[in-house]
Amino acid sequence: MTNDDGSPASARRATQVASVVAHAAAQHGHAGTAAAVAGFGAAAVAAEGALSNYVYPPGEYASFRNDRKGRR
Repeated sequence: MTNDDGSPASARRATQVASVVAHAAAQHGHAGTAAAVAGFGAAAVAAEGALSNYVYPPGEYASFRNDRKGRR
């Protein structure tokens, strides 16, 4: 499944579900459970990124490189 722009939808869905479950757990006094659920959501996104063949759209992305010569 993909979003309209072609990006994988399961990562977005995993983070939304993890967010709702973690919020509910935190509201009921289960901070450890909330942290664990949030961690599982992050792991799902990382796994999809590592296992998918999705190619990010071309364009300018932020980086820490300084390619400008002569400027400091």
